[in-house]
Amino acid sequence: MKTNRQQRAFCMDDLFTIETPKLRINANTITVYDYPKGYPYVVRTSQNNGIRGYIEFDEKYLNPANTISFGQDTATMFYQERPYFTGDKIKILTLKCDKLNHRTAVYLLTSMRKAFSLFAWGQSKFNVTAIGEVKFYLPILCDSESKNKCNLDDIDWDYMQDRIRELELYLKATGLSSYVLTDEDRTIIEKYRNISKNFGGY
Repeated sequence: MKTNRQQRAFCMDDLFTIETPKLRINANTITVYDYPKGYPYVVRTSQNNGIRGYIEFDEKYLNPANTISFGQDTATMFYQERPYFTGDKIKILTLKCDKLNHRTAVYLLTSMRKAFSLFAWGQSKFNVTAIGEVKFYLPILCDSESKNKCNLDDIDWDYMQDRIRELELYLKATGLSSYVLTDEDRTIIEKYRNISKNFGGY
C-alpha cells in the first residue's frame, strides 16, 4: 500500500506467530446459527469476516481474540476481535507485540492481501513455512530508515492507526460524497467496513 512514509518489507514470520487451531470443528457435526449464539465459527469463506455463523461448543477449544484467521488454501484473512472456533485449514496469526487492534488490522490486512494476491486459490504452497516467508510492506519510523534490518519497534504503528482513523472520519462526515479517494483508500475503506460490520458498526 502506498504511503508518504518510508516503507520496508517484513516477512509474515517477523510479525506473527503462526499456529494451528486448538480443534478443527467439522460443520457437519454441529448446529451453526445465523445469529449470535455462542461464539463465531470461522471458516475459509471470503464473506462476513470469515464467519460462517455461530456455534455453541466446548470453550476450551476457543482460539484467542485479537488475532487474525488465515484460510490456508484460500489466503482469506480476517481480524477476529472475539474468541472464535474454526473449521478446517485455518491458521491463527498472533502479532508478536501488543499493537494489534481493529485499525492496525485494517492496515495490515490490506498490505498482506496484496502480497498474497499472486498465489492461486488452493495452492499447496500455503503451508506454515511458505506463509511465514511471504513479504509485505509497512511504514517505518523516520529514525529507522538507515537500518539494514527493521524489527517490530521500527514500524510506524501510530501512522497506521492515524491513517485509518482519518478515513473513518471522512466516512462519517461526508459519506464519501466530497472526498476523492485513491485506489488504496477504497481498499482500506472496504476492509474497514467488513470488519466494522461485524463489531457493531461505526
